[in-house]
Amino acid sequence: MTRTRLHGSGLLLAGLLLASLICSAGTRAFNGVDLTGMKPDGEFSLTDHHGRHRSLADFRGKAVLLYFGYTRCPDVCPTTLSGLSQVMKLLGTDAARVQVLWVSVDPERDTQQLLSRYVPAFNPAFLGLRGTARETAAMAARFHIQYVITRDQGEVLVDHSSFGFLIDPRGRTRVKLDHELTPAQIAADVRTVLQGG
Repeated sequence: MTRTRLHGSGLLLAGLLLASLICSAGTRAFNGVDLTGMKPDGEFSLTDHHGRHRSLADFRGKAVLLYFGYTRCPDVCPTTLSGLSQVMKLLGTDAARVQVLWVSVDPERDTQQLLSRYVPAFNPAFLGLRGTARETAAMAARFHIQYVITRDQGEVLVDHSSFGFLIDPRGRTRVKLDHELTPAQIAADVRTVLQGG
């Protein structure tokens, strides 16, 4: 009984100390889930919709908004990309310091040509990325993205995670962005990392 009380008191003290350190460091809260200091590992090598090989290192100095989807998605993907276009408008001149990357989880059907028409339709600065089935699976696993492609009587059904990530200008994955966040909330998180938060 005494040990439990002491243990609880110790946890309380440690919690207060941690809160005090966070406040004194001036850490700013995110609207999304703070992943600072945690994985996923952001490195990748995929091909963009221009046919150019891309890695995260290509975007050093910019904040990256990274999402996964597929072009035939009836609702979540176009809603997400429309929302990200709104984020860029809200950022104003800061938008030049942000890159949106949209990774296809259906690379067999999402050809380079299809991605080159689909993704920039939401914003000309957005980049669509694709890889082989193996590269796609490896990248999705790195970011804990779930996706399932089912073929049934000529129909292809794709189910996938709808959250995204905010990667800071140093290439660190900082925030998990849930689908329910508004463009204003995402824009605020982007500004935080652009300001070094």
